[in-house]
Amino acid sequence: MAQTKANNAAEVVSRILTEDVLTLTQARTELANLTGIRHDKGTLTRWIHRGVGGIKLEAIRLGGRNIFTSTQALTRFIEARTRTMGS
Repeated sequence: MAQTKANNAAEVVSRILTEDVLTLTQARTELANLTGIRHDKGTLTRWIHRGVGGIKLEAIRLGGRNIFTSTQALTRFIEARTRTMGS
């Protein structure tokens, strides 16, 4: 189990670092541009750590407090959440 989590974490890090990396502040701005709603930073942090309906926003931590995601990770999160609407 621990090895699987480590492999998954390595995949997420590799994927995000090759994408269009965003700070959480930049991610909030991207979402605001799309939806007209500026989500609180705590909301994005919750999406990362707890998820919504079993779906988590992919993100990486660099250094002590720096959390990054990507434009593509936001897209995957929105697509996954949208797919659950039909269920």
